[in-house]
Amino acid sequence: MKHYLFFVLLLVSSWATAQEMYVGLHYITVKSEDAQGLIELEKNYFSKLHKAAIDRGEKIGWDMWQITNSSDASHTTFVYAHLQPSLDTSNMGGDNSGQDFSEKELQMARQQWGGKVVAAKFVMTAFKGGFVPAAGEKPATIAVVSHMEVDPTRMYEYEQMELKNFLPAFKNNPLVKGWGLHKILEPLPEGSPNYITANFFNDMSAVYKNSENTGRPTRQQQANYSNILKLRKMSRVDVMRLVLAER
Repeated sequence: MKHYLFFVLLLVSSWATAQEMYVGLHYITVKSEDAQGLIELEKNYFSKLHKAAIDRGEKIGWDMWQITNSSDASHTTFVYAHLQPSLDTSNMGGDNSGQDFSEKELQMARQQWGGKVVAAKFVMTAFKGGFVPAAGEKPATIAVVSHMEVDPTRMYEYEQMELKNFLPAFKNNPLVKGWGLHKILEPLPEGSPNYITANFFNDMSAVYKNSENTGRPTRQQQANYSNILKLRKMSRVDVMRLVLAER
C-alpha cells in the first residue's frame, strides 16, 4: 500500500488568527496487526513530547490521523500532522528537554516504534487559508483530503479561486465543520500533486449527507466549478479519522 501522496491539514484553533503556519505531514505505514501498538506508543510517549513542545511555544499543534479508505487490509497508514509556526523542522518529533521520561525508557519506546514501521515519507506544506469549528463546538473527527495537480503558471489564480469562491460556500454548509487549502513545498516532478484541500466533518454520516445533496446550482456556481476544473485535476482522495490530537 502506497499512501505517500500529499495530504493535509488540519484542525487548529490558531488558524483563525495565525499569520503564518506550516504543516509537516509524516506518512507512516505499519502492518495492520501492529497498528494498535503504534497508537499506544504515541498515546503513552510521543504525544506527550509534542504537547510539551506546544506548551513551550515551539509547535502550534500535533495530530495523528488514520487513512480509512485503503484497499490494502494488511497494512495501515497513519498521517502525523505537525503544525508549525515556521519552517524550522528541528522539533518535528518532539524532544525530551522537559525530561518527561528517562532516556532509557524513551530509547526503548523509539526502538519499539521503529520496529513497527515498514514505510515512511515526509511532506512539508504551507497553509493558505481556511476555517475551523466555532468556539465550543466539538472537534471534527473525519477529514476528506483531496490532492490537486495545478498548472504551475496558474497557481495564483487557483489559490484565489479556492479562497474567494469556494471557501465562503464551505463556511455556509452546516455539514462542513472545517476546510483548509495547503500548498506542497517539496520539490516535485511535473504532473505531481502540488496542493491539498481538506474538508472536515463530525462523522461519516455527515460526509454521506454532503455527497447525497444534489441541489440545482446557480449560474455563478456552474461557472465557478467549470472554471476551477480548468485549473486543477483531482488526482487522489483520502478519507481519514482522527486518532490523537494535542493543542
